Amino acid sequence: MNTSNASKTPFGRLVAGICIASFGYCIAVVIPIALLLTMKLAMLDPASVTKNFSIVSILAAPVGILGLYVSGIISDRTSWKFGRRRPWILIGASAGLVGLYFTGKAESFTALCVFFAISKFFLSFMNTALYALIPDQVDESKRGTASGIIGLVSPLSIMIGINLMFMLNSWTIENKFLLLGVISVASAIIACLLVKESNVDFQKSNEEASQLRFREKISRIYPSPKKYPYFTYGVLTRFFMAIGYCSATYTSVYYLEHFHVSQQDLAGIVSMSMNITIPLLAISSILGGVLSDKIGRQKPFILLSALVTAIGILGYSFAPSISISYIAGAVVSIGFGMFLAVDIALMTRVLPNPQDAAKDMGIVNIANDLGAPVANALASPVVAAGGYPLFFGVLSIFAILAGVVIKPIPELEKQADDQISIAQ
Repeated sequence: MNTSNASKTPFGRLVAGICIASFGYCIAVVIPIALLLTMKLAMLDPASVTKNFSIVSILAAPVGILGLYVSGIISDRTSWKFGRRRPWILIGASAGLVGLYFTGKAESFTALCVFFAISKFFLSFMNTALYALIPDQVDESKRGTASGIIGLVSPLSIMIGINLMFMLNSWTIENKFLLLGVISVASAIIACLLVKESNVDFQKSNEEASQLRFREKISRIYPSPKKYPYFTYGVLTRFFMAIGYCSATYTSVYYLEHFHVSQQDLAGIVSMSMNITIPLLAISSILGGVLSDKIGRQKPFILLSALVTAIGILGYSFAPSISISYIAGAVVSIGFGMFLAVDIALMTRVLPNPQDAAKDMGIVNIANDLGAPVANALASPVVAAGGYPLFFGVLSIFAILAGVVIKPIPELEKQADDQISIAQ
């Protein structure tokens, strides 16, 4: 099969395109989870916000996971003149807009679950195609820098999105959901104009497929952990850190229920938290990515990020006031920024097969998306058993595990000619 991309976008232009589209994706996916869903659920059933928030997250998760996996397979096999990644960036954003619009219009909890799941499914196409552009077009020696810059987009989009929702506090919830979808589509269009792609042939004969043994066919679904153990360790690292970082994305419910903040004040408090924490995350992410490329090491950044993130999460457990919780959030952001700085670079170098880059990056993103429903599934029983101190204590353990499971992956090694390779 031939999956090489004849066209490559200049590094700065490519990163700009990925960042812009990632901004639209994160706005459309994270802001509903961080704020709008909580507000919408409070409107539909004020007495069951925590329970219903967990339910909608858990129900939407498998749909999003399916979207990540299917979109990766489809994107890898797309051979259109417009490219194999750009069409799905645009299609995913457009269909996600429709799902978000009807999520905002939902008049029942069931309808909200259905339409939010639809939006997650199609936005997954956008996300998978974006991340696949990195192994497609970024040289390995620059992936730490690219990882740090691109990883910064998610928290920045959250900060901007939360502030935007606060500024538009008088808007209806329906219009807020619609606006997020429109931003996503606009960002996808800009990205498609910036990124260069040519059509890529994907050809595999029926004879080749028929000669594959059953075990090899299974490994096409998920790369063999025995043959590619480093990929699985990387996936577990992403999964555990995603669970831990839910401490930051769960703060809207935390403030609403633990500190008994009113719905009217919620957006302002969450906005203040983001304004404090995101700049710190930005500095940590950018510096971490540049330093990683400079010294040719990734694992120390992930190990340190796991420890710092865990300490910040424990800060939430014992925060006696909202002001102290801001400090805890700042520590989490510094730790998670270091993780973002090298996470994408680490995962792209342990991908098993270049021809399956989108599919395998889809698996990585599945691990990331599984973190939220796992944390939300834990939330209700754990909070009931020991309150938010116990809940955040459990999440801190997962952050530590993210650093533990990275240990078996070989470190990068800088050679004399400044080329970076995997150390043996």
